[in-house]
Amino acid sequence: MFRFLDGSALRAEMLLPDKKIGNRRVDRTRAGGMWGRRMRKTVVLTAMVLTLLGTPVLAAPFLVGVTGPMSGSFADIGKGIEAGVKMAADAANAAGGVGGDKIAVVTADDKCDADTGTAVANQLVGKGVKVVIGHACTSAALAAAKVYAANGVLYLSPAATNPRLTDEGIGAGVFRLAVRSDLEAKALSDYLLAHFKDKRVAFVHDGSIYGQGLVEAVAKSFGDAGGSVAMTEAFTPGEKSQNSLVGKIQDAAVSAVVLGALQSDAAVISTALRGRGLDAAIIGDEALGLEDYVNLAGDAAEGTVFMLPDVGRDGAAAVDLEITLQEKQRQATDTLFASYAALQAAVTAFDGASDAADAAARLHANGADSVLGPLTFDAKGDWTGARYAPYVWKNGVAQKLE
Repeated sequence: MFRFLDGSALRAEMLLPDKKIGNRRVDRTRAGGMWGRRMRKTVVLTAMVLTLLGTPVLAAPFLVGVTGPMSGSFADIGKGIEAGVKMAADAANAAGGVGGDKIAVVTADDKCDADTGTAVANQLVGKGVKVVIGHACTSAALAAAKVYAANGVLYLSPAATNPRLTDEGIGAGVFRLAVRSDLEAKALSDYLLAHFKDKRVAFVHDGSIYGQGLVEAVAKSFGDAGGSVAMTEAFTPGEKSQNSLVGKIQDAAVSAVVLGALQSDAAVISTALRGRGLDAAIIGDEALGLEDYVNLAGDAAEGTVFMLPDVGRDGAAAVDLEITLQEKQRQATDTLFASYAALQAAVTAFDGASDAADAAARLHANGADSVLGPLTFDAKGDWTGARYAPYVWKNGVAQKLE
């Protein structure tokens, strides 16, 4: 007896009537010899065909790799990337997936390390991913991007800010939805030119690659545009007192002080400036936008202006996502929003594309709609809508300046 998927049964004896030979009745399905064997084969094949016809063939999923620092000090960034991609994948799957194929997400921890980034990239390629979204740290992102480019995998980073990721021409399939770090210098310079072009400005940094590089770039841009650079000074970070530095700033009689420093050092300087009764505007980098700075500087933080990446979360789709995140009690970070948008861009790019190269060409040519609004990319692969915006601390709350 053969039983099929619908529960029905087929008995071989029902296929053909028995044949009488002399006084003996022969059951054809049970008779030996060639005829009986053929009959049994026919029944088996019939059962197999009917079984196969009744079993749907499952399509292979559209694999998306997600990676970043899933552990360690920067784990919050990695988890934000993963959450954004998975939420966008759920929404895309509800709408039919990619060309009818459901999206499956594969997550890996790059530990913010170049060697691990390379290993993770090779693992994801080996699993057959079509797209990778992630890598926040420069070392991991640069190393992994080369693997993706060599293996025809579309790569979008929602968090890596170092200009090298797209400046080095790693591949046409490398895209960035994060705000390039060099745009911060331009944003600071533009702010100074708008508010302090005819005023004396002091530029102060902690000697670090980031702090010094940022402040010197701002000072040059400001000076080249006609601004008055009163002084450029380095200080020793980690000191509990910066009286010597503050004395020089006081002697320079400036209207604004631009700081390239971590929040703890910036708090020491701000407190000392206000302690001497100086009312020069304090303007700084992203570190001054951290709550730690306000907690350490206290009242001296009031009025401090700082720059933060602005990914454009004012649209209706972004507001809806923010409400959803509040309901799920998830933190609504820019990285999560950029990751959500990156998956949307990938889905659009692969819709009708023959391979990753075709998808990349479509993304360069047409862009994509997303939770952050229309996305377009320049020839390097940088998101054209990425920018920094000025914020100010007022009564302990960071407020965006219009």
